[in-house]
Amino acid sequence: MIDISELHARDWFGQQDSWRAFAACRGMDTDLFYPEGRGSTLRRREAVAKDVCASCPVAAQCREAASQQPERFGIWGGLTEGERGWSRR
Repeated sequence: MIDISELHARDWFGQQDSWRAFAACRGMDTDLFYPEGRGSTLRRREAVAKDVCASCPVAAQCREAASQQPERFGIWGGLTEGERGWSRR
């Protein structure tokens, strides 16, 4: 049986990025995933984004996409740039 939602996702995003159609963050303000600040302010903002990622059914695909790009900034798949191996400097 063909999954119609997957076919729609492929049409909209293309074969490689069809996972994006199922992302928990889809339609959210992207600023949430590029937090700014320092110290506890930054950690609080990162935690909000990570909470969204924690419930995401495609977080693993998101992390993989960030590593392939490479996506240097932001929270992808629940990981900050530092957790993905990038320095903030």
